[in-house]
Amino acid sequence: MVLSFRLNLVLRMAILVACVIAVVGLYTSWRIGDAAEELSNRVIRQTSNLIDQRVGALLEKAEGQAQLVAGITKPTFSADLDPAVDSSRFPLLAAQILETIRANPEFGAITVTLDRTGEYVQVAQTPTGALRVQTSELIAGGKRVQKDWVPFGNRLRETAQTTGDVIDPRDEQPYQATAGARKTTWSATRIVRNLPTGPTAGTICSTPILNAEGEFLGVVSVTLTLNDLSLFLRSIKVSDRGFASIFEQNKDGEPSLIADPNPDRMFTLTSGEEQMVELSKSSDLLLRSIAIEVASVPRMQPADFQVARRKIENETYLMGIGSVSGESRPMWALAVVVPQSDFLDWSRETMLFFVSFAAIAIGTGVGVAWLLANRVAKPLQELAQETDRIRALNFEERQVPRSNIQEIDILSDSFESLKAGLRSMEKLVPTDYARSLISTGQEAKLGGERRHITTYFGDIVGFTRLSHQLPPEELVEVLTEYLDVLSAQVLEYGGTLDKFNGDDVMAFWGAPIITTDHATMAVRSALQSIDALETLHSEWREQGRPVLSASFGIATGDVMVGNVGSRKRMNYTVIGDSVNLASRLQSLNKFYRTHILASDQTKVESGDIFLWRIVDLVEVVNRDEPVAIYEPLCLLDHATSDELKAAELTELAFRTYVKRQFVRAAQIYDEVLALRPNDGPASILHARCLKYTQDPPAENWDGSFEMMLK
Repeated sequence: MVLSFRLNLVLRMAILVACVIAVVGLYTSWRIGDAAEELSNRVIRQTSNLIDQRVGALLEKAEGQAQLVAGITKPTFSADLDPAVDSSRFPLLAAQILETIRANPEFGAITVTLDRTGEYVQVAQTPTGALRVQTSELIAGGKRVQKDWVPFGNRLRETAQTTGDVIDPRDEQPYQATAGARKTTWSATRIVRNLPTGPTAGTICSTPILNAEGEFLGVVSVTLTLNDLSLFLRSIKVSDRGFASIFEQNKDGEPSLIADPNPDRMFTLTSGEEQMVELSKSSDLLLRSIAIEVASVPRMQPADFQVARRKIENETYLMGIGSVSGESRPMWALAVVVPQSDFLDWSRETMLFFVSFAAIAIGTGVGVAWLLANRVAKPLQELAQETDRIRALNFEERQVPRSNIQEIDILSDSFESLKAGLRSMEKLVPTDYARSLISTGQEAKLGGERRHITTYFGDIVGFTRLSHQLPPEELVEVLTEYLDVLSAQVLEYGGTLDKFNGDDVMAFWGAPIITTDHATMAVRSALQSIDALETLHSEWREQGRPVLSASFGIATGDVMVGNVGSRKRMNYTVIGDSVNLASRLQSLNKFYRTHILASDQTKVESGDIFLWRIVDLVEVVNRDEPVAIYEPLCLLDHATSDELKAAELTELAFRTYVKRQFVRAAQIYDEVLALRPNDGPASILHARCLKYTQDPPAENWDGSFEMMLK
């Protein structure tokens, strides 16, 4: 039963006064040693749960990144591509992996291996902090060539080649285990060298690359270093002298120390090279005793935990032994060690504190409870209502309750600051995404899911030239007004603003809220943006200000939607082929002198409410098939007779053009230009038809035009 604050406070204080003497009496009857042991057991179990969560998150992150890389690798390792085509894509794949390791320094290396040929792409850290890229390609005669690359801006530059005896990752245990199991596997822990942080323990997470039919294409291996785990163990305050360590048992059953607050205890120099310490031969009696305890306990589930008491060198230690992670992941042993004496003094102090508190509570509790309840109940109730409004991201102007009680008044000020901060954050984070996290009580995590969405890129035409003409203050003002217009139309039609890159805008529809009309809304937003900018331009012309235009690229397809970045800073975004296509379509507007270009999939899924016309059939980078691009002229029910005629003629002209009837096609494009003298696509295709009448394309020409945009 839920009671009001007033009644709760009075009843609880009355119960406290009645029970305090009994509680204190029971407490003082406990032996100090038993109290210390109970407290230490609680600390041990809380610490183990905390470490288990951290280990689970670390392993989950490695698995998620391996699966993400496997997802973006599938087009490169498609079974129907020949090795020469595959290898030509390796540098691009390596560049994508580079960003992953830069954002996740705990990954020592990421390797992608092709099963058919043993070709691979590897990005690894080096002692200098730079990233090393290697690829292995199959060349004529069945020979392999290993290439070394260095990052150069957003590209890779080849620095060396090696032929002959090149390593084959398929011979290594992580690859073979994953290839045999056809699922994610983990290797035994080993020493990882050549890192900026020096040698550390590490393990390899390997996941298979499978196509849509379940065919095995290769393996992605992520080397997860455990240095950050040791730093985490160092940051945990178990007690004044307590600590936690993580072990792994080798095939002989002997534990190895793989994460420890003191990394010096983990390694020893043997023949000038670091090796893991043989704990059975360690001179540290405590560490050796812990290893014996770990080896004597059978493998357990993480929920199980055993606590033992051991006396070492006149000191009694409580040792909690259990497992972390487990299931299909590495099942490591966790040892939490606490000197019992760390808690004996605390127990005595705690007893005195409770005795004193009981004496005070008996004298003043009930009277103060009633007075305090009446003074704070009303403002607290109003603050609770304000909390509900904030949880729903309702930031309407409303006066928070004030009180002459300082704490409540401070709390009211905090609510005002919180609302102001959340209003600011609402401008930085997609509102729908933030609201879903709050409503479900979930914490934002790295990773994503596959979604079918529509992506849009908007750009201000001529902004670079204008930036050289205007002072910075005026330039920022112009840019702000343009972006306000574009952003308003994205939000008006239910889109999610992803990011601003200078004068570029990226947005998408269909996430985080799943919708079926995402293509329609994206096209409507772009068309309405053009109209809204015309209104803005009318005002600017009267003011004598420079007028610019905008161009948009829209594409629909399957992408990965989710959080990308680090544990401390994430970006909710989309990654996929259709995202890249939308960006390239936006760039094509400059060539065709258009405002909006969309993919054929967007045209199909947007329905029949728009007047469309085909623009061209183009070849773009990283696409095996030509892409048909379309221009939405307007809403169909708003189309003029000239627009309808122009769209009809354009369709006829392009069909004639594809049939290689270039003279007739040029004539039809002339008719389009008669209706629309400044029509960019018609002018370009008309000129191309005239050129082809003199210099026809190849016999196997399919109507496409090579437009190799980066």
